[in-house]
Amino acid sequence: SQAPGLHPNPRTMRVCCSLLALAGAQQNPPVWPGSVQVFGPGDTGIADAVNAAYATNGGKKDHGQFATKNFAFLFKPGFYTDDIPVGFYTQVLGLGMSPNDVEFAGPKGVYCEEGSTDYHVGALDTFWRGAEGFRSTSNYTWFGETSGMLWAVSQAAPLRRVHVDNDLLLFQYEKGDAAGYASGGFMADAQVDGSVLSGSQQQWMTRNSQIFSFPNGVLNMVFVGVEGAPAGSCGQHANAIPSVTVDEAPVIAEKPFITIDTEGLYYLNIPVVRRSARGVDTETPQQVGFEQVFVAREGDTAAEINVQLAKGMHVVISPGTYVFEETLKVTVANTVILGLGLPILVAGNGDSIIQVGDVDGVRVAGMIFEAGPVASRTLIQWGTGLYAGSPLNPGVMSDIYGRVGGPGRYPNVLTTKMVTVASGHVVGDNLWLWRGGGPPGG
Repeated sequence: SQAPGLHPNPRTMRVCCSLLALAGAQQNPPVWPGSVQVFGPGDTGIADAVNAAYATNGGKKDHGQFATKNFAFLFKPGFYTDDIPVGFYTQVLGLGMSPNDVEFAGPKGVYCEEGSTDYHVGALDTFWRGAEGFRSTSNYTWFGETSGMLWAVSQAAPLRRVHVDNDLLLFQYEKGDAAGYASGGFMADAQVDGSVLSGSQQQWMTRNSQIFSFPNGVLNMVFVGVEGAPAGSCGQHANAIPSVTVDEAPVIAEKPFITIDTEGLYYLNIPVVRRSARGVDTETPQQVGFEQVFVAREGDTAAEINVQLAKGMHVVISPGTYVFEETLKVTVANTVILGLGLPILVAGNGDSIIQVGDVDGVRVAGMIFEAGPVASRTLIQWGTGLYAGSPLNPGVMSDIYGRVGGPGRYPNVLTTKMVTVASGHVVGDNLWLWRGGGPPGG
C-alpha cells in the first residue's frame, strides 16, 4: 500500500490543497467539536474553561475518576500567565514545533495535584490525563521550601515534549509525616533544567530526556536514553537510588503531535524513527496538512472512520466515548491514529476495537481501549502472524491504555486479552493495561 502523502512545508501544502479538494480532502483548519478548545495568547476565557473542566473531572477524593466528559485544551504559540489544572480525561497540548514556542509562566502553570489528601492514597489513583508540547517557567512553592512544576500522578498520565525551567515535582506533601504515595508515572522527550524531585514516587520511567539531576527515588526508577540520569543501582545506597539505567533506546519514535502555523493551518507531525537514541528528539518530523487528516467526533461510527482509513487518511479522534460495533481496520502503511483528550473506545459487540494489518510504519497513540459487554478475544490486534514487519519502519504504540471494568458502563465486561501483537518490529511506548479490581464491572 502507498503511504499517505507527506508534504514538507506549508507552501507545498497550499499548492497541494487545491488539487486535493477534488479528491475528498478534509477541511483545514478543522471544525473542532466542543470537547476541543483552542486558545491563543491574550484570550480571556482560558481560566473559565479549564476550571469548569476541572470542576467535573478533577479535585480531591479522586473526583471525576469515571467522569463522562473528556477535554483537550490546545494552546497556540505564545506566552500564557494562566494556571492550568489537569484533571481526569483532560489533555493540555501546545501547538508549537518546539516546546519553547508555548510558554506557561503563571504561578502554578500547567499542574496536576494528587487526587487524595490521605497519604496512603495520594496520587495512586491519579490516572488518565496528559500534558505535552510546552515550556513551564512556573515556580510555585507547593510545600515547605519545595517549588517548581507539580505533576503528582501515577499511571496513564504522561508528560511529553516539555521544557521545565525549574524543578519538577513528581509527588505532593500534604501534612503529617509522609508524602502522598505515587507510583508508575512516565516522562519522555523532556528537558528539565532543575532537579526532578520524586519524593514518594516509585516505578517512574523517564525516557529520552535531558535532566539536571534526579537525586532521590523510592523503588525501581527506570531511565532509558536519559542525559543526566543517575547510575543504575540495585537497592538504596549512599549517593545512589534504586534504579535501572539504560544508556540508549535501541529503537524509538516519539508520539505524533499537532502544530498550527501563522495562517491558522494545522499539521500532523510524525517524528522519525531513531536508533541508539539518547536525549531529546531534535530531528525534523514529517509534516502532513490536515487536508489529509480526518477528525472523528463523538457519535461517528467505526464504519464511517473506516471509509477514511481506506482512503489513506490519517485520523485524529476527538475527546469523547465511542462504542464501536465493528473494528477499525488499518490497511495502509504509515497511517497515524491519534487521540486527543484520551478518547475512550469501547468494544461494543465482542470484536477487537482496532486491527492493524500486515503493513509497516503505523502509529497508534493516545487512547483508552475498553472492554465491552460482549467478550472480546483482544481489544487491539496488531498483525496477522504472517508478517515479520520491517526493522526500517516499525509500528509504534504510544500512550495506549487498556481497561477492563471501572466506569460501570455495563454490568459485566470481558476480554481475553487487551493487546495482541502478531507482527515483528512493533514498539510499545507507555502502555498501561488495567483491570478494575474494586469498581463495578471488572
